Amino acid sequence: MQAKNDSTMNSQAQAPTAVVGLVCPECKGPLLDLHCAACGHQYVTAAGFAVLLPRDPALGISKELTEVYEEIYSAHSGVWVNQGRTAAFIEYFSGLINAYKPRRLLEIGCGEGVLLRELEANEKWATDLATSALAKAVTTTQAKGCIALGERLPFANEVFDLVTSVGVMEHFIDDRQASAEICRVTRAGGHYLVLIHIHLTVLQSLRQKIAEYIFPVPRPIKLVRWALGKFYKRIHQPIQNAYTIAAVKQCLEQSGFTVQDVIHTGVRPRVPLIGPHVIIYVCEKPRRA
Repeated sequence: MQAKNDSTMNSQAQAPTAVVGLVCPECKGPLLDLHCAACGHQYVTAAGFAVLLPRDPALGISKELTEVYEEIYSAHSGVWVNQGRTAAFIEYFSGLINAYKPRRLLEIGCGEGVLLRELEANEKWATDLATSALAKAVTTTQAKGCIALGERLPFANEVFDLVTSVGVMEHFIDDRQASAEICRVTRAGGHYLVLIHIHLTVLQSLRQKIAEYIFPVPRPIKLVRWALGKFYKRIHQPIQNAYTIAAVKQCLEQSGFTVQDVIHTGVRPRVPLIGPHVIIYVCEKPRRA
């Protein structure tokens, strides 16, 4: 009798368990111990995080991207400060998001969790390609995280009240696929707040740096820090999609969103963005008729 009970207990202990909140990024089937019951693919973990990268050959660069971002985060701290992730910006952008009072929230490309720490939601999720960054993010934000691409999000349909990404869209492998996926996981009536850097000509870039560091207010210390970050341990991201304001709006609307607001210093000079090339799009997924 004892042997039978022990056998039953062992069987129960070895039974596969559902991975709460995650689905197969390819077929969207349920995951049991990271095994997809629908397509049969077995996913793995790295540093305690589910690695849910697609097998699609068109997205095969994803493994190379994970290596690039692991190297970036291992060589730098405060990685994106020189690209405008200042305390004033974090306060402003998190305020935009928190005003919606989301219950369930997702940040795509969360990095070290600098923004995520300031976001308020009952349940927070985060994706990134670097386990080292993701480990820092979930430790300080009480968020759940996984390694995933925007083009193949491992979440069911319409599970998030709000999705956000900062400086990520311009590095998507396929921005249309990623934007459509983000729309898919956003509930009807939910929102997507996205910040991107649009393309500047050489002359526009020069004018921006002069305004930022030299005139009308000289900021020599910040200039030196920027120069060191630019030329010493330079951060290079392999995918650089060049956009205009109109091109981003078109991509988002073709993916199913309605763009409700476009925020930049050209229309709101006092917003804490580092230059006219930094654009915030406030999008809503339309409710069904």
